[in-house]
Amino acid sequence: MANLRDANILQDFTVWIRDVGKIGESPGFQLPEIKIQTEEFRGGGMDGTVEVPMGVEKIDFDFDLHTWDPQVFNELGFGPDSMNVPIVFRGYLQSPDGAEKAVIVNTIALIKEIKPSKVSPGKKTELAVSCAAHYYQHKIDNKVVNEISVFDKIMVINGIDQNKRARQILGFDY
Repeated sequence: MANLRDANILQDFTVWIRDVGKIGESPGFQLPEIKIQTEEFRGGGMDGTVEVPMGVEKIDFDFDLHTWDPQVFNELGFGPDSMNVPIVFRGYLQSPDGAEKAVIVNTIALIKEIKPSKVSPGKKTELAVSCAAHYYQHKIDNKVVNEISVFDKIMVINGIDQNKRARQILGFDY
């Protein structure tokens, strides 16, 4: 019987920036942490408060490169299109039975920080790159798990656009 702890292990991955693959150059990445922003609500006559979802908190993520990459430095911060840097993570999960599932995380982001490691002559230099995304899509085995577009007011979870559903319930979207 397969050990459940060994289910769906990420085996390999690479980072792509503006369709340029950094194959073998990224030793690690931290996927965006998706947090729901909430506010307390207490309506008239309620005995207590409840947490009400109010969208998502900012979508931060980071990754490492073990190369001095001029493309990354060129994409840092300001200027036209600086908030629209497509950064894609591609990898695959392997289940205990050997089945492989593609994992793709698409983001459109601002590169907000590049932190080089200590530099020594003839040694590999690492860059820690921090980003803030306004678009995030997570696919496993070519199925969308989550998709969030802050500017387009889209938050798809399990195939359902939560924002559209809320607008329909409130009567704002026909």
